[in-house]
Amino acid sequence: MSSNPRSAVGPLSLSADLLALGGVISPPEAQWGDPDLPQAVLCPRLRTTYSPRVSWRGFAPAPEDSEKGPAEREWARLWEPAEPGDLGSSLAPNPNRPPRYGLAGLTTAGRRQVWRSVRLLEENSRLLAFWTITLPSEALDRLAELDTVHVFQDRVRKLLDRRIREKGRTPYVVGVVELQPERSAAENRPCPHWHIVYKAKRHSWDFWVLKTWELDGIIGAALATAGVHGVDLRAAGRVESVRKSVCAYLACYMTKKQVDPTPWVGSRWEPLLPRQWWFWTRPLRLWVLQHVLPMAFDFLAWVHRHREAIQNRELARFRLLDLPDPRAPATWEVNWLSCEHLAQLAYLWQLDTWDAQWERESRFNQWQHSPLQQSPAISTLMSGC
Repeated sequence: MSSNPRSAVGPLSLSADLLALGGVISPPEAQWGDPDLPQAVLCPRLRTTYSPRVSWRGFAPAPEDSEKGPAEREWARLWEPAEPGDLGSSLAPNPNRPPRYGLAGLTTAGRRQVWRSVRLLEENSRLLAFWTITLPSEALDRLAELDTVHVFQDRVRKLLDRRIREKGRTPYVVGVVELQPERSAAENRPCPHWHIVYKAKRHSWDFWVLKTWELDGIIGAALATAGVHGVDLRAAGRVESVRKSVCAYLACYMTKKQVDPTPWVGSRWEPLLPRQWWFWTRPLRLWVLQHVLPMAFDFLAWVHRHREAIQNRELARFRLLDLPDPRAPATWEVNWLSCEHLAQLAYLWQLDTWDAQWERESRFNQWQHSPLQQSPAISTLMSGC
């Protein structure tokens, strides 16, 4: 019998490994009056971004305005509350809010959440389905005229969620919008199509939760809600099982080498640009957020101090991020490579912490039980008397 308990029962899933590690490297419970420490998280991406500074709030002294007084610190990221409304809960609107969202493409925060989702769904890749929606040109013409692309997309998400629930299943769904490069160049306008991953089976031998005609019905109903009728949708949807890796399926759509939506901003085809380039269902969101775990600052500080030795032993990889704002403090990203590598680092950190604590207690015990050494200054003073 193998002496390794992991090999005896088989490797744990990413979900189980993350939850187990979260209890090891979690920060201690904050006590009243404790200072606010920097926050870092462990997530299914197995990457952590952090700054070695104690706090970003104090970065760059705030300039003073003779009329308005001290200005907000550069990295405080706080909004001043407005005068309370009728319910006493109104806040000042964000002055930097754009007239509409989605003009810059998929955001970094959205890309991060999609990667977290697909990494967790990767555990059951044989149970997943990959659904692609490609609308015909006449449907895109009508959506651009009515400016209802966002209505169609939101209706697809809600109907897919509802249909899966009606089958007695939990709707784990995540979707990404892509502008088709060749078609967009040929038609000289943005041509969005949707890539959706959802859990379609309970077991590998089970039937799919939704048949092809049911998925086509979702597309037709969503278009009807968006004001598009009488369109041939026989080739609008294509669904296939995930044979290898769901990350590999979405990798080409999640990279930054996408079709730039900037040339169509302000043109007559701007309504075809989605207002949200990704979406997920509430059960998947809750499941993902359960695996975004806070990380102890002491552990992260220990890792940063020993980053050269850790990287030389291939236990993790470190990268200094190139932030667009030159005033930003130095920010690092650590790739933990795998849960096994992170578990080894947590074990080494605990050993180092226990050794340091034992050494401190040993020195204290030696000082406490050793005879008191008389100070040379006191001896000189006493001899003079």
